[in-house]
Amino acid sequence: MKSIAFNHLGNIADAEDAVQETFVKLHRAARGFTGEAAFSTWLYRILVNTCLDMIRKRRRRIQEAPIDDVLTGVRAGVSVDDAKRMTLRKLLAELPEQRRSVFVLFEIEGLSHAEIGEILDISEGNSKWILFATKKQLQEAWKR
Repeated sequence: MKSIAFNHLGNIADAEDAVQETFVKLHRAARGFTGEAAFSTWLYRILVNTCLDMIRKRRRRIQEAPIDDVLTGVRAGVSVDDAKRMTLRKLLAELPEQRRSVFVLFEIEGLSHAEIGEILDISEGNSKWILFATKKQLQEAWKR
């Protein structure tokens, strides 16, 4: 869960807050679980929605560079892998919320398109198309 949150939010502190908030929301909404989907799917959906809420709140506030990014940029001798990782993180942050979610859940977390569809309330085919389009968009941005 922390990995999913980190890949949506971009820093460890916000990811930990999102996971904690997810469990609070889970506790409050436990009576509403109907069993129509797997419990894990329901839990991931709450987590992704919590991350998206945090991103929206972040956009409303004055934009400040996260301290993690400042410290990483100052560090001497940044390796090629670090530079690529930072570039990919930047490209992912620029993606629309739904595209970023599909990419992270499939490529990083290893969920199936069926699971992603349930979590994001989209069809399995739509999840596949979004992933394809996102990969194409990231490849084009990477070349630039």
